[in-house]
Amino acid sequence: MSKTHKHIVEEAADYNNVADSLDYELRGSRGKTWAGRWINAHREWVIRATQKSILGGTLRPGKYRNLTVCERGKVRDAQSINLLRSIGIHAVMKVVEARITPTFVADTAASIKGRGGTYLLRRLLRDLHRNPEAMRFIYKDDITKFYQRIDQDLMMTVIRKTFRDKKLVRILERWVRMLPDGLSIGMRPSQGLANLLLSVYIDHLLKDQLGCRHYQRYCDDKAVEDGSLYRLTGMIRAEQQAVADAGLEVKPNFQVWDWEKRPLDFLGYVIRHNGKVSIRKHIKQRFARRWKRVRSRRRKKELIGSFYGIAKHAHARHLFRNLTGIDMTTFAELGFVYQRDGKKEFAAEPIRLSRLVNKQVTVKDFETEIRTREGDGRYLVLVEYEGRDYKFFTNSQHMKAALDFVQEQNALPFDCIIESLGGNSGYMFK
Repeated sequence: MSKTHKHIVEEAADYNNVADSLDYELRGSRGKTWAGRWINAHREWVIRATQKSILGGTLRPGKYRNLTVCERGKVRDAQSINLLRSIGIHAVMKVVEARITPTFVADTAASIKGRGGTYLLRRLLRDLHRNPEAMRFIYKDDITKFYQRIDQDLMMTVIRKTFRDKKLVRILERWVRMLPDGLSIGMRPSQGLANLLLSVYIDHLLKDQLGCRHYQRYCDDKAVEDGSLYRLTGMIRAEQQAVADAGLEVKPNFQVWDWEKRPLDFLGYVIRHNGKVSIRKHIKQRFARRWKRVRSRRRKKELIGSFYGIAKHAHARHLFRNLTGIDMTTFAELGFVYQRDGKKEFAAEPIRLSRLVNKQVTVKDFETEIRTREGDGRYLVLVEYEGRDYKFFTNSQHMKAALDFVQEQNALPFDCIIESLGGNSGYMFK
């Protein structure tokens, strides 16, 4: 990777960045714990102390708890740190990920903002629709005990080649070497840094050097397609050697097959070569079992909305109707909107206010007195920025007073610039 980045800690230690990280880490039930209440009561001191530890390069993981996580029969050892430390590392990783994400190839997802499983599914189906013959043969593999087997020295070599900020490198090294071997599962730095490692060793090799046109990676699960079995075989050898060069090992159950004869089980869906998409069996079973158990109308609405979000990406109209008794077309026409305390949520991408500071936006609508994980009395604001709709929560008294005034004057929508008042004073419309 030729481009290196400097002056990261200064950006990570910015007051608004740390404050946003604090709010993020205290969302939900974590803000109601003893530690969460203490941090909220000493908010200003915590922000200043976190800024100091980042700027001085002294931020450390501290003590951690080992957890055993069981997910669909897989048992994993994970780690958890205290809330104070997590605020600092979240602030650092927000900036780190903003710098490294543009270097990732477009066909990789997982632990990348805006790139989930459906993002990768859409790209896969788009390529399949454009040129199915170029994707006849398929290779799929994943890596054995991925996080546990990452070589810490190799990871640090990649970090030093990417970042020239010595304080940042010291901070990241403490998190990389937190365990005797490998990277911690479930920790924020592990996800971004693991993506960086695979991007350097595998993604750019396949896409840039070998010219692989059809490739998808979701964390350590990978799929490569080609119309020629001979070319695909060469890519497989290169990919497996790249995995070995990264100090990792491909699981021995990797497979190569003719996609026309057998579907691909990937990203929670079963995808056939003709473009037909079905939902993976265990996902259907899990929804059906929950649907039968649940009696609460509110919980049923949440479940049906969640399952609709999965089913709409597949050919699952008949399945959806059989399980829920609702036709998918009718459901879509209902304009289903999630509600929070009886108030609508806007169908727009969430955005943090710090990203909109000194930007020209159009305020289109808002909801008042919404209860969020961070507290009560928030306003939800719908804005248009650079041609796209976004939404954000605010508890700024200046913003709330301005929105109340606009509502009385019936002056929506209106154009404005969002300005930070600095310190802990919040934001305002200008």
